[in-house]
Amino acid sequence: MTGWDTVARSDALEVHRSPGQGPALVAVHGIEDSWGIWRALAEQLPGYRLYALQMPWHGGNSYAWRDEGSPGEWLRRALSLVPERPAALLGHSFGANAVLEYLATCEGDPGIGAAVLAAPFYRPADFPVSPAIRTRSEGALRKVINQGVDIALGPRSATLDPDILAAMKQKAGERAVASGLPVFHREFEASGKYRLDRVEVPTLVLAGVDDESLTPMRAAALDRAMPAATVRLRAVYGHFCHVMQAQELGRETGAFLRRTLNNPHVPVESEGEGTVTDLLDGAPTTYVGMPRYEGANIRTWIGFKHFMYLAEEAVLEYFRERGVGARDMYHRYGLGLEIVDSSVQLPATLFVDDRVYATVVSATPKPDQGAPFTITLTVERDGEAVTVLKGKLRVALVVVKDGSGTEPVPAMLEPFVVPEVAALANAKSATLPLAPGQDVADVLVPEGSGAYLWSWRAPYPYCHFSDRLQHSAYVRTLEEVVDRFLHDRGLAIGKLLDERAWIPVVSRARVQMLSDIFMEETVHTVFTIEDIIKDTVYTARMDCYVQRGDTLELAATATIMHGYAISRGEEAGSVAILDETVKAVLIGGQA
Repeated sequence: MTGWDTVARSDALEVHRSPGQGPALVAVHGIEDSWGIWRALAEQLPGYRLYALQMPWHGGNSYAWRDEGSPGEWLRRALSLVPERPAALLGHSFGANAVLEYLATCEGDPGIGAAVLAAPFYRPADFPVSPAIRTRSEGALRKVINQGVDIALGPRSATLDPDILAAMKQKAGERAVASGLPVFHREFEASGKYRLDRVEVPTLVLAGVDDESLTPMRAAALDRAMPAATVRLRAVYGHFCHVMQAQELGRETGAFLRRTLNNPHVPVESEGEGTVTDLLDGAPTTYVGMPRYEGANIRTWIGFKHFMYLAEEAVLEYFRERGVGARDMYHRYGLGLEIVDSSVQLPATLFVDDRVYATVVSATPKPDQGAPFTITLTVERDGEAVTVLKGKLRVALVVVKDGSGTEPVPAMLEPFVVPEVAALANAKSATLPLAPGQDVADVLVPEGSGAYLWSWRAPYPYCHFSDRLQHSAYVRTLEEVVDRFLHDRGLAIGKLLDERAWIPVVSRARVQMLSDIFMEETVHTVFTIEDIIKDTVYTARMDCYVQRGDTLELAATATIMHGYAISRGEEAGSVAILDETVKAVLIGGQA
C-alpha cells in the first residue's frame, strides 16, 4: 500500500507502518478484516504515526489460532513486534475487545497512555446469553461480514453482477459463521468477566446508536464497569465508522488524544468536544433511518407522511445528542418536546428499504416562536447522494401536567419553554363565533365555499403527554382528509389508479400547531382547494378547529401541493395533466 511499510512479521502477525511523524498509535482490526482497514482513519489523524497490526483473526483464517491464545494474549505478542513504544491503542470491533482484555489483564505498566475503541461488543456479567441472543448475534455477524465485503471491494461493489456479489457475501458469511461464531461468542461472554475497574488507562469508547455491537443498555453497563472509560453513542456512526465516518471519528479521536496525551504535534483547532451550553449551537446532527413499511401504499413508493416522520426522528436525535432527549426532559424537567411547525419540500421519490441520511442544523430563533431547525434528507442512489427532503421544523418545550420533573430547567432550554402551544407568537391564531342556531358546518363550510368538512374524535393513539394531540396527528390528518375529499368528489385514489394509472404525488407540505387539542375532543377539519397551477398540481389548505363554548378555535393549519404521476404505459413516469373535468371537480363539483 502506497506510503506504508511492513516493519515486522512473526507467526500469524504482521506490523505495517504509515507515513508521517509523531507519537505512535497501534491499531487492531476486527474479525474477518485486515490491517489495511485503518488507512482511512490514519489520514484523519495528522501528527501521529500509525502501526496497523495484521492479527490472526484476519479474513479467511481458520480460527485455529484461538487454541494458541486469547485475543488479548495475541495482542500482547503483536505489541512486542512494534519498533517503538506506542502512545495509544486503537481497536475496532473484535480488535476493540482484544484491547479491553489486554488492559484488564495487564500486570503492571500497559505501555500506553490512552485507548480508543470503536464498536466493541460488551456483555455485562449479569446479561444472560440466551438462544435468542445467540441467533441475533449470528444475524449481526452476517450483516458485518456483508458490510465488510462491500468495503473491501470499494467502488467495484457497485459494478459487480448482483448475483455474483450476493454469492460472494453468502460464501463469506457461511464460512465466518461456521468457524468464527463460536469464537465470537466465547469472547462476547468473556467480556463481562474482565476486571475493567482496575484499568487506569484513559479510554474513549465510541459506537453507533443503531449498531448491535454495543446497544445503549450494554454501553451504559460498560461505562459503569470501567471508570477510566468515557462511552459515547453517536447517531452518525455505523459499525465500520473508522472507514465510513473516518472524518467524524478522526475529529473525535484526535480531540481525545490531544487532551489525554498533550500532543504538541496536533493543532488545537482539531479539538471537537466541550460542554453543551447552547441548545442551538450550529453543529450538525446526523441520523440514519428507513421509512416504515406502512408508508408503501402504492407499489414501493413512500407517501409524504413518512418523509415528515423521518424529519421528526432526526430532530429528536438532535436533542438526544445534546443530553436532553424527550424522555429525560419529561421525567427530569417536566417538559414535553412538541414539534409545532414543519415545512417540507420533497424534490425526489423515496422507496421502501431506502436508507435515509438526515442532517439537522439549528437556525436563528425568533422571540417566542420556539427552537428552529433546518433538515435535509438524502438517499444514495445511482452512485450519488439524492436529496429527498428539504425542510424547516420548529420545536417548543411545553410544561406538562403530569411530568415527573423535579430538577430545575437548564438555562439552555429556558428560552423555548412555554406553558402551552397557544403561548407561542403566531399570527394565524384565530377564533370564529357560533351564533345561536348555527351549527359547525354553517360556519366552516357555508354553501358555495367548495370546502369539505370532516369531524372526528381525537383518539389516544394520536396523543402524547397523556392528554393532547401531537404533531404527527395533524400530518396523519392531512393525508386522510385529502383521501376523504377526493373520494367525496368522485376522484378516489383507487379509481384514478385503475382508470388513468395516476398515482398521487406530494411536492410540498406544511403543518402548524397553533394551540392544543386534547384527547377525545372533536376535531372539525376543513379542506379547501386554493389554486390549480399549470394544469399539473393543486394547492390546498387544511384547518383544524375545536369548539369551546360558543366559539370555534383554530388549533392547527396545513398546506399541501398535490399532483399525479403516471405509473404505467408509454407515459409512465411523466406528470399527469389535469383536464378541465378534473379541475372543475376539484374546485367544487362532482365527477
